[in-house]
Amino acid sequence: MWPINNTQTFVNFFQNNGLSQAPCITLSAGFEADVVEICEENSVNFTDQSVGDIITWDWTFEGGNPASSSEENPTVTYDIDGTYDVQLIVGDGVETSTTLMENYISVYAYPNTTLDPFAVACVQWTELELTGGLPDGGVYSGEFVENGFFTPATAGVGDHTIFYSYTNDEGCEAIAEETLTVDACTGFNENSVDGIKIYPNPATKLVNLTSASKIISIQVFNHIGQLVLDKNVDGNSCQLVTSEFESGVYSIKLETEQGFVIKQIVIE
Repeated sequence: MWPINNTQTFVNFFQNNGLSQAPCITLSAGFEADVVEICEENSVNFTDQSVGDIITWDWTFEGGNPASSSEENPTVTYDIDGTYDVQLIVGDGVETSTTLMENYISVYAYPNTTLDPFAVACVQWTELELTGGLPDGGVYSGEFVENGFFTPATAGVGDHTIFYSYTNDEGCEAIAEETLTVDACTGFNENSVDGIKIYPNPATKLVNLTSASKIISIQVFNHIGQLVLDKNVDGNSCQLVTSEFESGVYSIKLETEQGFVIKQIVIE
């Protein structure tokens, strides 16, 4: 059809070919979020993208804080994991338009990350492998920590904070922390523990341990702080078989009803 002489001719041409004129859209609700997947206790920024001369906004945020808003571009915090709908109703003073986005926001929980308390480390140990973090697969960090090992000899005597962080498949990270105490290991809390004897020292096949008070447990650590023996005791004496131990310097932590001591012993 050429040339087009007037508007009615134009309309008639399309109508004769089975087409009709669409109504003009004066109002249409729409929005977007800067993120749709977050971890608990994080926020989402919503941006209105509605069409029309809008003067009112009526937002509803399932699971959100706030649960509703009349702002044009609100920010909402989600505290509990789940999948949530978002609805927006806009108005121009005459009519309204509604859009609902079902399961639009996904909120993920943080992992339950824990770290067991550390045993006292001796300053003579060159390195100590860090353990006790759950779930498995996390990362140990802190001063004097590298690749999952802590270096008591470099850290020195005192308290040191160890962190354990774990990130789940959804990208949510949680961190636990514990204090690791490095001691000189020349005798810990000896003033409160009476009659401790460890002999012979150096030892070859056997080590005898006696105490004036009842012995509860004995732990033996090698020179890098690895636990090589953990034994429960119920008595005032105990004998350890050391013939299967490699030659070297070991630390023995002996716990009694009065307290505990850490002593060094040489196994030949």
